[in-house]
Amino acid sequence: MSILLPFLKDIFGRYGIAGIENRQLDTVDFFLKSKENLLNPSSKSSVPDQLDDFPSHLYLRNVEKLTPALDLLCSAIRESDSETQSKHFSEQLLNLTLSFLNKQIKELFVHNEELDEHLQKGVNILTSYINELRTFMIKFPWKIIDTGDEYDVNENVPKVRESNIWEKLSVEEVIANAILNNKIPEAQTFFRISNHSAQRLEELIRIGLNLVFDNLKKNNIKEASELLKNMGFDVKDQLLKICFYTTDTNIRDFLVEILKEKNYFSENEKRTIDFVHQVEKFYSGHFQENMQIQSFARYWIKERDFFKHKSVLDSLLKYDPKDKFNKQDHRVVLNWAQWWTQLTQESILLPRISPEEYKSYSPEALWSYLTARHDWSSIILWIGEFQTQNSCASLEQNRWPLLTVDVIDRHTCCNSYMRNEILDQLARNGIFLKSEREDFELFLRRLNRIGGVMQDALPIQNYRSKEGWDFHSHFILYCLEHGLQYLLYVYLDCYKLSPSNCPFLEKKELHEAYPWFEFLVQCRQVSSNLTDPKLIFQASLANAQILIPSNQASISSMLLEGHTLLALATTMYAPGGVSQVVQNDENETCLKKVDPQLLKMALTPYPKLKTALFPQYTASNVLPPDITLYHLIQSLLPFDPSRLFGWQSANTLAIGDAVSHLPHFSSPDLVNKYAIVERLNFSYYLQHGRPSFAFGTFLVQELTKSKTPKQLIQQVGSEAYVLGLSSFYIPSVGAACVCFLELLGLDSLKLRVDMKVASIILSYKCRNEDAQYSCIRESLAEKLSKLAVGEKATIEELLILLEEGIWNSIQQQEIKRISSESSSQWALAVQFCRLHNVKLSTSYLRECAKANDWLQFIIHSQLHNYHPEEVKSLLQYFSPVLQDHLRLAFENLTSVSNSRMDSDQVCSRAPQELQRNKEEMADFFEVLLRCSEEPNSWCWLLAEAVKQQAPILSVLASCLQDASTIPCLCVWIITSVEDSVAAEATEHIRGSMEEHMWDLQDLSVIWRTLLTKQKSKTLIRGFQLFFKDSPLLLMMEMYELCMFFKNYKEAEAKLLEFQKSFETVETAARRVHATIPAPWLKEQVCFLLKLMLQQCGTQYELGKLLQLFVGIEKLFSDGPDVKKLCVLSQILKDTSIAINHGIISGYSLENFQHECRSILEKLETEGQFALARRVAELAELPVDNLVIEEITREMQTLKHTGQWSLKQARIDFWKKCHESFQKNSISSRAASSFFSAQAPEAPEPPAEEGRSRVEERQLLLTLAAHWLAQEGLGPVDELEELEKQIWLCRITQRTLREKQETEPRFSQHISTSGELSFDSVASKFSLSMLAALNTSKYLEINGLPSKETCENRLDWKGQESLDFLIGRLLDDGCVHEASRVCRYFHFYNQDVALVLHCRALASGEASVDDLHPEIHALLQSAEQLEEEEPGIPLRKVQSTSSLDSQSFVMLPPCDEVVTNLETLTSKCLHGKSYCRQVLCLYELAKELGCPYTDVAAQDGEAVLRAVLASQRPDRCKRAQAFLSTQGLEPDTVAELVAEEVTRELLTASEGTGQKQMFTPAEESQTFLQLTTLCQDRTLVGMKLLDKISSVPHGELSCTTELLILAHHCFTLTCHMEGIIRVLQAARLLTDKHLAPNEEYGLMVRLLTGMGRYNEMTYIFDLLHKKHYFEVLMRKKLDPSGTLKTALLDYIKRCRPGDSEKHNMIALCFSMCREIGENHEAAACIQLKLIESQPWEDSLKDGHHLKQLLLKALTLMLDAAESYAKDSCVRQALHCHRLTKLITLQIHFLNTGQNTMLINLGRHRLMDCLIALPRFYQASIVAEAYDFVPDWAEILYQQVILKGDFNYLEEFKQQRLLRSSIFEEISTKCKRQQPADTAVKNLKKLLTYCEDVYLYYTLAYEHKFYDIVNVLLKDPQTGCCLKDMLAG
Repeated sequence: MSILLPFLKDIFGRYGIAGIENRQLDTVDFFLKSKENLLNPSSKSSVPDQLDDFPSHLYLRNVEKLTPALDLLCSAIRESDSETQSKHFSEQLLNLTLSFLNKQIKELFVHNEELDEHLQKGVNILTSYINELRTFMIKFPWKIIDTGDEYDVNENVPKVRESNIWEKLSVEEVIANAILNNKIPEAQTFFRISNHSAQRLEELIRIGLNLVFDNLKKNNIKEASELLKNMGFDVKDQLLKICFYTTDTNIRDFLVEILKEKNYFSENEKRTIDFVHQVEKFYSGHFQENMQIQSFARYWIKERDFFKHKSVLDSLLKYDPKDKFNKQDHRVVLNWAQWWTQLTQESILLPRISPEEYKSYSPEALWSYLTARHDWSSIILWIGEFQTQNSCASLEQNRWPLLTVDVIDRHTCCNSYMRNEILDQLARNGIFLKSEREDFELFLRRLNRIGGVMQDALPIQNYRSKEGWDFHSHFILYCLEHGLQYLLYVYLDCYKLSPSNCPFLEKKELHEAYPWFEFLVQCRQVSSNLTDPKLIFQASLANAQILIPSNQASISSMLLEGHTLLALATTMYAPGGVSQVVQNDENETCLKKVDPQLLKMALTPYPKLKTALFPQYTASNVLPPDITLYHLIQSLLPFDPSRLFGWQSANTLAIGDAVSHLPHFSSPDLVNKYAIVERLNFSYYLQHGRPSFAFGTFLVQELTKSKTPKQLIQQVGSEAYVLGLSSFYIPSVGAACVCFLELLGLDSLKLRVDMKVASIILSYKCRNEDAQYSCIRESLAEKLSKLAVGEKATIEELLILLEEGIWNSIQQQEIKRISSESSSQWALAVQFCRLHNVKLSTSYLRECAKANDWLQFIIHSQLHNYHPEEVKSLLQYFSPVLQDHLRLAFENLTSVSNSRMDSDQVCSRAPQELQRNKEEMADFFEVLLRCSEEPNSWCWLLAEAVKQQAPILSVLASCLQDASTIPCLCVWIITSVEDSVAAEATEHIRGSMEEHMWDLQDLSVIWRTLLTKQKSKTLIRGFQLFFKDSPLLLMMEMYELCMFFKNYKEAEAKLLEFQKSFETVETAARRVHATIPAPWLKEQVCFLLKLMLQQCGTQYELGKLLQLFVGIEKLFSDGPDVKKLCVLSQILKDTSIAINHGIISGYSLENFQHECRSILEKLETEGQFALARRVAELAELPVDNLVIEEITREMQTLKHTGQWSLKQARIDFWKKCHESFQKNSISSRAASSFFSAQAPEAPEPPAEEGRSRVEERQLLLTLAAHWLAQEGLGPVDELEELEKQIWLCRITQRTLREKQETEPRFSQHISTSGELSFDSVASKFSLSMLAALNTSKYLEINGLPSKETCENRLDWKGQESLDFLIGRLLDDGCVHEASRVCRYFHFYNQDVALVLHCRALASGEASVDDLHPEIHALLQSAEQLEEEEPGIPLRKVQSTSSLDSQSFVMLPPCDEVVTNLETLTSKCLHGKSYCRQVLCLYELAKELGCPYTDVAAQDGEAVLRAVLASQRPDRCKRAQAFLSTQGLEPDTVAELVAEEVTRELLTASEGTGQKQMFTPAEESQTFLQLTTLCQDRTLVGMKLLDKISSVPHGELSCTTELLILAHHCFTLTCHMEGIIRVLQAARLLTDKHLAPNEEYGLMVRLLTGMGRYNEMTYIFDLLHKKHYFEVLMRKKLDPSGTLKTALLDYIKRCRPGDSEKHNMIALCFSMCREIGENHEAAACIQLKLIESQPWEDSLKDGHHLKQLLLKALTLMLDAAESYAKDSCVRQALHCHRLTKLITLQIHFLNTGQNTMLINLGRHRLMDCLIALPRFYQASIVAEAYDFVPDWAEILYQQVILKGDFNYLEEFKQQRLLRSSIFEEISTKCKRQQPADTAVKNLKKLLTYCEDVYLYYTLAYEHKFYDIVNVLLKDPQTGCCLKDMLAG
């Protein structure tokens, strides 16, 4: 307490502390009473309302100020209570304190029903003290009651007054009565007497809550609320809980209605309630599930899982299992739904909604729902729309939710097969998963599933790899990396890829890595352009690169590597030929340039070639002729160019008789001389694999000459069959024979099957006999030749070999012997048997029977049409049970197999069957057979379709030749709909429908009838069948989406698609006659659109349709204005007013305006004026009356509510009126008339209310005049009359103020409360500056009332007021208005007369004689006074301008006008400033020698220039004052300022005779003052930059200062563009002028003047380079202190290695933190050096390692010291911890321990800590790495396993042994089952546990029963443990 005394002295006071110390309770009581009102606003106030106005945050602050005193009191009570002799004092102090606290809380709750945040915090603070102090109250023991002795219990219980009444009531009635009458204690007493359990408050409250529930069942909300309120519950919270947790739907729905009315629900709760109602509606017994959902299979529903939990749910919802009535009553508790996510809610609703509503659900839920149910049809539709979304359609047109690839990837719940089908479907349209796009191999697999990488339309348009490659580039790289040369070649050919369209092929790094790739690319380029030899040259070089991978491929490198012939061959295609290559031209590329000497040396083995290429010429000037190929080969006898190649013009060596054409083997001369002619037949060509030549030869040589061609063909076919079989092992011969047979018109199946059989047998027999392959092949060929003859034994032998070969093949392929794959392979054997007419092979069937696979047995036998007897004979191989079943199944099989049925029998039976069918009712097939016999078959088929009501016949009729689609469509629709609809659609047909010729007119009638009946599905299906590309199909789909599904977004997409399709149809119809004409289409669409608008059931649907139809007005040929109707619908969407549907059918502008007028009237009646304005604007109706009516109604409302009497309310209202008129752009005349009509007449002056009304009238008249003035050349007379009325109000107002003497001379527009007054609002619309009134005539003295001519139209008080007001006008410079007012009231004001006479004298409009008599008299009296004073020859006229300083114009004293002006100015009381301005301008005019009127009319640019050039100290003030009176443009002022600054800078430089550097102290401040003359500093900056170009060359200091000044201007205005321009100019100035001239001082000036150090680092670089860097460290160079930071940052970024500079800067500017950072970084580098090599290697050189650690230690110590100097505590502590770590590491090394402590990763820290033997070492490591280890694990390892209790003692000294540590160690021991030693250590460790209960628990868990017994028997712990265990 002694420590708190000094701290609490100010709060508690000396007497309070002394009272506690001396135990003077009266002093403490006095202190508390003095603080009782500390929490109230005023100690003297007893008004409760003042407490309400007391700010709650001040209350909280007062409570917080009081807490130290309360803490002291609590401390005193606590200390006194612990001492026996101080108990009495403690109790008394406790009573005083508790009384004080309870009183404060009571006062607060008496005056506040609800507590805000601050009050609640204050109450919490006081309550916490009460809770603490209540523990010191006297505790009275409870009396022990014997339940058996009722007399003792009730002995002292008083009698309850209501006992007589309550004894007659039930318990519930008693409790209800007690709670409602606030008699709960009496009820408890009553029940205590009767020993009822309700005497306990908990039981009573429980029964009370049950009563509340019963009342809610009876819908008695009032009594239920009263019960809750009186029981102390928050009624709102309890009702909400009951509503959300009850399972009684009646109570819940009742409470929902009640609580909704009171707006108790949050938005989330409202949504939850709506959702639950929707779920209960969907899942109720009366709600029918849609057919599409019912059609799904239910095999996936786990019924058992459902029924397992149903009983629990029924018990919770109180369902009776026997109650069948509630079987379909599904109930959901609201609280359940609160915990369901949006996805869960949608998943619940989806099974019960129609597909049309899918659009409103999230794509995640819907996709999971559809894929989980494998709804492929819906999935494919959604995917189709998803593909459309990615192409051109907008989001609003979608029928499904917006699907993304991420949703597909994450929420697909189907099997893998369907997932792949979905992904394949997406991939075909270029949509891939992100995972597949990122993994190229997966991407290729997906492409392989959809057609491979080489297809016509590869869906890879948007593919981009992570590296930015397109698909072609990525695939090329893939082929290169995997060595797929051939695939790459085919791929490049497929897509015609070349370097021109695929730059990836030209990448040099790929050519270098894969030389064959460059060769491939070059070769393909050669094939693309065969005439360009350069391509061959490049290809040859690429080829050489493969041979010479070590060097760059060139002709020289080929020669050096010994590839001489390759080099020569390449040279032939080099540009310029051999001659160009040999020439030593420096400009040639090195690839084709060859050193002639090198070439000669390489050609040494070829002397003739060398001689030809390098002939010997004696003449040096004669160039060798061109060397051609013919020169090179002229020495080769077989190719003598003199006799050969005469057909080539390039051969100059040919002689005259050389051959003139290229010889070939078919040349007639050569054939006649040398050819051996042999006749080749067809077998020759077949043996050489040329079937077409064989067929042609057979036709020419044999068939044309044969007399029996059919027999010849059969004979030749047999020969080809034998040839094919004999050469079955040669694929070309076999294929040629097959093709030859087909060309002959013979069936080649037998040959193909036999060759396949031979191939299987050969591969089977040669599987292990490679050496005897030829023998086996010859043997098999011999058997096959016998097969051609039809030898049965050979056929059976081959069949046996075939069966063995097939079984072997199945085994080799690892296929199941009994499977569908195996069965497919046995089809060859069955075919072989059939072709050779032998019994079918039963080997596979026998195997199936042995395996009891009856399904494969039946499938195979049925598939290949086995004879039933053959099948039955194999049943013996089945098991007995299956034998019986199968025999029973095969009993009724016919004995004749279909495969063996004689075709003649079929033909003989057909007529009988047809005859029998004719006698019966005609069936479907009979109609089809007969239609082919009819002449006009499709028309006959349509007639049959109508007769039999068979729509399918119309579909088949459309497939017939010459069928017309429109009649087929009409018949299909008529036969598909109900009879009543069909009858209505065919009413117009006269005659038989069967013979009717259907046309477009019929289709139109059918169209309109079905749409009127809303039978759109039939129309859609019909058009899908017959006109699937018709635009009408889209319109019908749009119709369904709108009218049935209300899916307007997807309907919009369909509508846009229809527009595009319809435009295509219209365009095509101009060129080709269409089946359905475009005008007919448009007519039907127009009908449909109008019908949709008429079929709308609600205004919402009508509005949605109108929004949809906006933009397609051209489809409404004579329809309504959709845009206007749409806007009108949007306006009325939230109202009860509906649009009359009659306007849609009979639309016109007049009808539309008439409807809008009707709507306007309704809206005005309802008071919805905003909507009414929008309607009027839409219908182009005037809104003046509407706005005024709205304003009038609002004014009536204000009057009705009593707010109109408030002055502020009326001010706000009139302001709002003005703003409303402006916003709605009503006519000026209407607005003016409104305000004029509202202006009340001024009441009698005396009343205060009268003054307010006068001000209000003035405001209204001012507003009226303001609006009237906006009429342009409006009525000036009316404006003047209004202004006169306004001035009457001002005069009256001034008169009233003088009477009350409450206002100062100048009226205050803002009241003391800060609210606006009428005057302040009226001043914004003042007429003083109105151009229509401020005409020049009012400045003339003509018409101005003089003293003699004035009329006193006002009383004397009014005249005084008017005189005062005119004086104010003149002081404000409103001369025009003052003149007008004098003329309005014929009032004479001397100041007005003086002002106007001054102007008249200065302008020369009047002379002295023309002045008014009174003015003339003033001048004469002044002259007389001057004559009495001695004159002076020349005087300096005192300026009368507003500058209040001497004029710079020297005038002689004889200027009479000046004298008169000065005289009049001196006489003027008000308006003196205007007179001085006139005098100033007159003096300027005299100086300039021009009239006053000209000077007054012109701008003051020249005057301002003269002022600025005057060089006076106060020139800025003069210029500023001049500008304030003249109002020059900112641009002009900026130009003048820039010009003056430049002039002065240049003058100063020239005056010194040398370049001068201007410092801020000398010149910059002056120039900155000049820049303040212009309001826009940006303009000044721009002008200063423009002036730089006019600075003479060499004036660098001037340019520098201009840039600095411009930068200052731009910085003040934050003009980034200007700052950038300055920085660019500074860079240019530095680089081009300052740096070359070594103007380092100006560089520093430029740098520090701008202060843009980060952007001007180039100056740092220059100064550093020139060793001028130290000048930047001068003191007082940069007072702002930013330079040192910039210098340090520069060194860090740009000179990171220059630590000397860094330290010098840091030391210069005393930057200890940065010094510390340097030391710390240097220390970290030392540690990194150690980390750079393995720790074992570092230990080998221990001396070096210790040196590095010592250096790091020293640096880290210095860093810590530097950080501490700069108060960087955190960094200093960090360095200190690292210092200890490094010290510990050095200690380890010195003691021979090699444990690594530094540079540890966090994953190694725990192992390191466990390995350390001492706790202090582990603590140092953990602190150094900021690591919080698992101390329980460490203690377990050290203490339990190792038994090191010294470690534990160290731990206890540094840290607390918390209970959690013992628990975790115990858990580890249980888990790992340690040895006996560890168990003993654990037992010893538990003795350190101070928590006795935990000690007992852990000992018991580990079965340390000796410890348990000791603890229980110990008197100090036993009692406590027994109590805790009993509890």
